[in-house]
Amino acid sequence: MTSPFGPREDGWHFGVDFGWPGGSAGLAVYACQGGTVVRAGPARGFGQWVVIDHPDADGSGTTVYGHVRPNVVPGQRVEAGQAIAVIEPDRARNGGVAPHVHLEWHRSVLSPPGPDVLDPLPQLDGAAYPCTEGDVLTEFGIDISNHQGEFDFARAAAEGMTYATHKICEGTWQDPQWSRAREQMPAHFQYWGGYVYCRLGTHPDAEADALASYADTTIPIQIDYEDLTGTASLADLLARVDAITARGFALLPIYLPRWYWRDNMGSPDLSGLPVPIWNSHYVTGISTPARLYPGDAYPGWNPMGGKDIAILQFSSTAAIGGELVDVNAIRGGRAQLDRLFRKKPDMQLTDIVINKDGNPVTLADLLASLDMHASWVVDQLAGPDSRRQPGPGLDPTGWPQLDGKSVVDSVASAHDKIDAVTTTLGLVQDKIQVILESLDADSYVGRHRAQKPE
Repeated sequence: MTSPFGPREDGWHFGVDFGWPGGSAGLAVYACQGGTVVRAGPARGFGQWVVIDHPDADGSGTTVYGHVRPNVVPGQRVEAGQAIAVIEPDRARNGGVAPHVHLEWHRSVLSPPGPDVLDPLPQLDGAAYPCTEGDVLTEFGIDISNHQGEFDFARAAAEGMTYATHKICEGTWQDPQWSRAREQMPAHFQYWGGYVYCRLGTHPDAEADALASYADTTIPIQIDYEDLTGTASLADLLARVDAITARGFALLPIYLPRWYWRDNMGSPDLSGLPVPIWNSHYVTGISTPARLYPGDAYPGWNPMGGKDIAILQFSSTAAIGGELVDVNAIRGGRAQLDRLFRKKPDMQLTDIVINKDGNPVTLADLLASLDMHASWVVDQLAGPDSRRQPGPGLDPTGWPQLDGKSVVDSVASAHDKIDAVTTTLGLVQDKIQVILESLDADSYVGRHRAQKPE
């Protein structure tokens, strides 16, 4: 807790600020209770915020989460402990202080500052820390094909899906919806890719050639291995892995249902696969992913063949984007998404770097130090307090000892004077040279000098 509820120098603080030393840029923010998102986006004084209304069944009241970047939308149902935002990394949107989350608890509906805005700490007394529950770090995503037609990826992202894949090929057959999906997915998802449904009757090289002719190698590929029309084997799966990676593609986890691995492949050792497994183990019912998800202790997460399960497809009837589709879970939050989708994570202000003295400092502190020293340099060159000008132009204040000029202008003025002196010296040198030449040519030189006495 970096600032409690109650009085402080700038007035009464109608909330509690939470953050880590040095700032908490990019860290996840979780819902205190279940409820419906009523506000999400820009808000005066907060940069952006999320506001959740909690019905009586969830505990009642309204919570406000300020200085965040939302990943939920108004009208969306969220559950207690669900990730709803990340902490805003821009200090300018955090009141000029280190990135943090500002939490408010309103007695019933969203209220102006006053007696209906309560101290959140008593309300949180006894609450579990989200990370101990596991499910709160779960991200949901979809895998789509031509069967969904022109799927609404924008709506799926707005409903909280954070990753997506779409079929590219099935054997040598190329999905006609792939080109549209290739344009739509990166517009709405940071994490996305394509998949190949392997046909056992298609040679691995022919399958990989069909992929390479229809997709570029920047796209991470999910191998979907579950065909029932031929003889499956670990050797065949490895041949398809080799064929696809030989053409320059990086792999997502391999979709290999446990039942297929057991009943159709004979439960082989999978430890030699280059990536983890994407398993399927379905629950029943039709609902949103958050309501269908069976939790981190669900048997579908159990390792198989010596490999961990990185992605779990837990339903084929999740209501997403106006359709019933396959839904998948990834545990570990955005860091795990970065690893699985081969993304290089953006540098955060809280990241540790080594400064010129060899000492570890946060990136935020290093940038602050650079800004301070740059300001000093500006003042030394342009005059006192020149650094305080908003820019991008600069009107130097000048130094009194330099006749009100900046260092640069003073040097330029001195340079002009030096040029004038140099020109005058050149003229004098020319005259001296003329005199010397005249003395050498005069035959009477020295006749009129006084003679030394003998």
